[in-house]
Amino acid sequence: MVGRPKEFDQQIALERAMEVFWAHGYEATSVQDLLDAMRISRGSMYDTFGDKHTLFSTAMEHYGRTVTCGLEEMLSAGGSPLGNVRKAMARMVDQALNGSCRGCMATNTAVELAQHDPQVARAVTAILQRIEKAFHRALKKAVTAGELKRTADTRALARFFTGTAQGVVVMGKASASRATLKDIVTVALSTLE
Repeated sequence: MVGRPKEFDQQIALERAMEVFWAHGYEATSVQDLLDAMRISRGSMYDTFGDKHTLFSTAMEHYGRTVTCGLEEMLSAGGSPLGNVRKAMARMVDQALNGSCRGCMATNTAVELAQHDPQVARAVTAILQRIEKAFHRALKKAVTAGELKRTADTRALARFFTGTAQGVVVMGKASASRATLKDIVTVALSTLE
């Protein structure tokens, strides 16, 4: 006997769950909040995604695949590799100031859960490593293009820009001014001169 087909789009439901977790965090999100946002029944949620923690882990993976890819695309675009790094950092400032800054879901989760939840810590680490690798690839291209000195420690710079990007988003969530965020980015970018 074949089970009943799903009467909802799993990707849309997952996207909605991710948005709720991103906006409110894990602890402040109830199962009912998720059901309301996902527009599915409790049974459908448990049958398809498992319990709240499993759904959260899946939402974190989805965040890593979908939200992070925008940054990766920007950093790997044609043209000047350092120009791409500058554009990515400017975009971070714009996102941090868009009026509804939720921060980075990975950073929010790191603060809320990663210290006490090894599975979540691994998911956060994977996302941050993905961001670091994107910066690293761009910075290595900058060396090849002659935009950075051959002696530049591109791995250390990639780690620095990953941390700076996370800091900009956190500061934005804390209502920092555009001038403050631009100062942070300007000083960070000065390491590339």
